[in-house]
Amino acid sequence: MKRNQIIAVTLLLLFSTVALSAQEKNKKEISTVKFETSIDCENCVNTIMKNIPFEKGVKDVKCDLTTKEVTVQYQKDKNKPELLKRAIEKLGFTAREVTEKNKAEESPQGNRQ
Repeated sequence: MKRNQIIAVTLLLLFSTVALSAQEKNKKEISTVKFETSIDCENCVNTIMKNIPFEKGVKDVKCDLTTKEVTVQYQKDKNKPELLKRAIEKLGFTAREVTEKNKAEESPQGNRQ
């Protein structure tokens, strides 16, 4: 009886460690990139939303028509911002990666005298 309990506990520990290591492998590093684009209508947004999710590693795409920005969440090990930019350009739009530094330079609040 005691032998069966020891075997059961050992198997339980073995399976739990295998399950934990599998979960760690599934955690891919997700990165977000934002592009300023030339989208100007709902058809443009639909074109982006129908095509960009099929790029490698893309997890989520959001388009903001008022700011003309496209935000893409992707797996870092499967794609790069340059390739995503090229994919947007292939659809016929201009794309420029937006960084916090770029936004600060364009902000009129920084030019007070």
